[in-house]
Amino acid sequence: MAWFVKQINKKNKGFTLIEMVVVMAIIAVLIAIAVPQVLRLINKSKVTADLSSAKAIATQIQQYMADGANVNLTDQQISSDPNLQSYIEQRINGGIPKIRFNSSWQWRVTANTTSEEVYVGVNPGGADSTTYWLFPEISPQNNNNPYWKYK
Repeated sequence: MAWFVKQINKKNKGFTLIEMVVVMAIIAVLIAIAVPQVLRLINKSKVTADLSSAKAIATQIQQYMADGANVNLTDQQISSDPNLQSYIEQRINGGIPKIRFNSSWQWRVTANTTSEEVYVGVNPGGADSTTYWLFPEISPQNNNNPYWKYK
């Protein structure tokens, strides 16, 4: 009988199964809220990096034209003009930046020395893919443009 009284009066140490389940449920709810927000912020940072890169490329193309070079590209890759590509690679630290939002995409440029227009965008590639113009912003309300979803 003394043993039984000792067991009843003994202070319980540790957690019960119900307490553990409640804690795990709280953690699961917090994770369910946090993960989508973190993923959205990661995509937003990639979009911001690409917008910044597009502006840097456009600035270098404008400088290239100001230095007296002629450019006539219409929705083409930067590599379509080897002199322009070399000029940009030399002046942007680390060369032409990679596209962060989707690494399989490619930079596209529309530039004309006569009209002094410069547009820089990205293209997913493929036969009928659309170029998403990042600098200057063209059709930011276009719901098909994945960049504006995270802007």
